[in-house]
This record gives sequence, structure tokens and C-alpha cells, in this order.
Amino acid sequence: MTVDSLENGLTVVTVPMPGTGVVAFYTLVRAGARDEVEKGRSGYAHLFEHLMFRGTEKVPAREYERRMQAMGADNNAFTTNDFTLYVPVIPKESLADLVPIEADRFQRLSVAENAYKDETGAVNGELNKSLSNPGWFMDEALRELSFLKHTYGHTTIGYQRDVVAMPKNYAYSKTFFSRYYTPDDCVIWAVGDVERAKALELVKANYADWKGKRAEPKIEVEADQAGARRKDLVWKGPTTPRITVGYKIPSAGANLKDIAALAVTATLVFGEPGDLYQKVVVHDQKVIELSSDPDDALNKDPGLFRVDAKLKAQTSFDDVLGQVQGALDSVGRGEAKAADIESARTHLISALTLGMQTPGGVAERLAYLAAVTGDVHGFEKYLAELRKVTPEDIARVAKTYLIPTRRNTVTLTPPKEPSAEDKSPKPASGNKPAGTAKPAPTPKKGDKK
Repeated sequence: MTVDSLENGLTVVTVPMPGTGVVAFYTLVRAGARDEVEKGRSGYAHLFEHLMFRGTEKVPAREYERRMQAMGADNNAFTTNDFTLYVPVIPKESLADLVPIEADRFQRLSVAENAYKDETGAVNGELNKSLSNPGWFMDEALRELSFLKHTYGHTTIGYQRDVVAMPKNYAYSKTFFSRYYTPDDCVIWAVGDVERAKALELVKANYADWKGKRAEPKIEVEADQAGARRKDLVWKGPTTPRITVGYKIPSAGANLKDIAALAVTATLVFGEPGDLYQKVVVHDQKVIELSSDPDDALNKDPGLFRVDAKLKAQTSFDDVLGQVQGALDSVGRGEAKAADIESARTHLISALTLGMQTPGGVAERLAYLAAVTGDVHGFEKYLAELRKVTPEDIARVAKTYLIPTRRNTVTLTPPKEPSAEDKSPKPASGNKPAGTAKPAPTPKKGDKK
């Protein structure tokens, strides 16, 4: 891996993987939902993930798509809390054709107002689809419960009220682009069947004139949490009962050592071989699914260590929450077996390695760690920290971070079943027994009529 920087601040990382026949030419924009600090303006990082495919004056949207198809590109993008990543993968012979049109759209994106409104409609449609997902509903609630000031308090797609208002904010969208789509805010990852000299020559020829400096939004710091928080939700239709728990943890950039230990802890405690999983899922069969994604611990700012579970209908939320906390408390007391910790660490490192078998897999993982750590060598440093995790580290992070006072819990249940009394036949209107007639209640403000 080699790292080069242009005079305008653009960073170019080249990772040769000879013989693959393809090149992942990814562009990391270090702007995500966390940068949406202005009230009423959530969701714009994600919106630009869409708008960036709308073309330029030189290469309009249809022509852009035609050229990408002609060169055999697999092309997409995604947005997170902390960054947006554009992920075209092409045959190695097409690199010289791809670079100029990628450089054009990042420097000279041109979206007419009618096209802008069309794309905001597509985003609204995506949101409406999300609104039918209980998991999305819980994620939104967990964020709002956990982050009272920080912008991690809203989802990547944004608040519904802000998404609905997007069509009226065409002028604002241009300012968002100029603030964050700047050379010093971007890293190009050229991974695969590529030579450093050729990649760098192409980038210099097409990106050297790109100008601009990243805006630095004032992101409010979240105050320390003083006690456990909980929110109980009722879903609008039939669903499996669910619980999500989020513990406040530090940022990857500030404390990569602890984040690595927390990632191993997630695998140790909530992986399938673990005692807790075997007890509540396999033996007692009180829980249908139990998981904790180690990647959830990787955030640019202090974030959450998450635990998610789907429950059998008769299972108590308090029972599951108690068993989750009990397992973490046990780890905090140093009761985890050294052999189990080593197995979890080995499994986690192997999973990371297996996810990096293709140029795209390598580019995505390197970009992810660069974004959350602020260092293009972030993955190498994270891997080094994972390899150094000790049983003492596991106990220390569990008793420091995975404790009730740092805990946020969201539960979700289906609507309550009508009682037997509610289901019993009611007298027909106009045929009520004597003495039972009552005047209809006066509707209150906000009641449905």
C-alpha cells in the first residue's frame, strides 16, 4: 500500500493486487450524517449519495450510465454516520476511461432543480419503505434515546419531516456540496490490478485543478450519561418482540485500543459459541436471535456498543436484559476463560481477512477504518490492536463501558391482543338494555373522529 497526496489535499492510496483483472476505484468522502448539524437539514449526506449519479454538464446522467455500462463497471455508493463511499469496480483496461468521468462529477456535479426534486422523491420513497421495518423504527428510537445533542441522534436517511421538506431546499443542497465535496475531504482508493505510477498519473491529470476546503461543522459533544435509559415501543402490526441495547463507548480515533477490545468482547459474549447464546437461544429457547456486530463499535465520535435480540412471544424483556447484563458483568469481573477470548479474537481477525479477498472488499474495509480513525493506515493499526487484546483488556472495557449507567434500551412489541371481555359481543345499536344508555364522549383535540 502506498499513499500519495496532491497539492490540493486529495489523498491517493494504491493497493496492488496483481492478477485480479479488476480495479476498485473508490472515493471516500469524509462526510456523513454526523455532519448534518443544522436543524431541519438531516439526510443531506445520503441525498448526495443519490445526486452524485445525476451527471454533469459535460456528462449528463444518461451518458454517465451509458459509459459506465460500456466499460463493464459495477457501480454503486453508500452512506453511514461518518462517511459516504462511492464504489465503482471496473476491468483494469477501463481505468483510463473511468478516472476522467469520476473526476468530472466530483468537481462539477450539475443537477437541475427538477432532477433534484425527482431524487428527493426517490429518497422519500426509500424512507417510506424503511418506515415499514420494525428494526428501523427501533434504530431511530435508540439513537434519539442515546444522543440528546450529538448528530448521531438521527438516522442516516434523516428525520421524516426533513426528508419531506427536501424538495424546497434546492439552494441549500448546493451549499452542502460545496462544504464537503472538497479535495482535502476525500481519499481515492485504487485497489486491484493497478500500478501506482499509472494510477497517480491519471489522478493528477484529472483532479489537480480541484479546489476547495472542507467546512468544519460545530458538532455538539454529548454529555456523560448519568443513568440507564429505556423506551418501550408498540409496533403497528404483528411482529416478533425485539430488544436493542446500546452502551456508550469512546470513539475509534481517540481510543482504538479499547475499541479493539470491545470488538472482541462482542464476538466473545454474543457469538454462537458463547455461553449466553448457547443458554438463551439453543438450550432455553427463549430468544430466537442474539447478536452484536463488532463493526458497530467503530465510530468517528463516541458511539454505541449494540446488542440486538428477537424474543419468543412469552419471553420477558427484563429476563433477557438481565441475562445480557449478567454476562457482561461476569466478563467485567474477569471470569471469561482465556481460551474463549483467544478463540473470539482469532475468529474476528479471520472474519476481517475473509472479507478482504477482492479489490472491492479491501478498498471498503480500508476506507471504513480511515474514515472512523482519521488515518489512512487505520486498518493496519486496528488489526495490530486486535492482535494485542488481552484478558485484562476485555475485563477492563466491560467494567468501564458495558455497565447499566451507560446503557440505553429499546423494546418493541406487537399490539396487545384484545381481552376476552373486549371480544365478547356487544348489544346492537338501538337495542341496549334499559338504564345503560350513555351520551357519546365529546371528542378531545387531536382525537380521531
